[in-house]
Amino acid sequence: MSKLVTGIRQTWRSAQLYIGFHRDPKGNQRAQEKVWPPKNGNASIHPDPDTQEAFIVVKAADKDAPRDVQIKLHPNKIVLRRDPGVSWEGIVVDDYMISVQVGGAWVRISADGSISHERDGDMTYVEPDGAVLKKTEFVEAMMSGNGVELSRRTPTTIAAISKDGVIAKSRE
Repeated sequence: MSKLVTGIRQTWRSAQLYIGFHRDPKGNQRAQEKVWPPKNGNASIHPDPDTQEAFIVVKAADKDAPRDVQIKLHPNKIVLRRDPGVSWEGIVVDDYMISVQVGGAWVRISADGSISHERDGDMTYVEPDGAVLKKTEFVEAMMSGNGVELSRRTPTTIAAISKDGVIAKSRE
């Protein structure tokens, strides 16, 4: 047990709950939100996060290169934002999907088990049945979950391999 404890690196050093008021008492948008730490450590989640928002700031333990995390509590999702650096920068969790931003790419896992990866407009999907789809500016490609069927479409050609044979032709 002591060997495990000595090998653990501290990542976080503190957490503080806040309420951010984005509008003044008259309902006007504030230039800078008013932030208030509730004395009892309890905050309700406002139905409109653009008006009032509950969030937790988790301070990083590394004071030389801090990557603090902000946990925003919305009525329909939880959003984690992290200062830029290596590894993840954002996580969004709702009833239907978990999305993670890593190095400029978004990886999404849907409730049905499908996964998507998006970077610079290029999308890769893994469907619940295992089929893989790739869409870029130049090509759309698909492989069935069992690997029997493959297809590729470009602006000028289409090609497919299936259990019935092979087809390749111009789309013009």
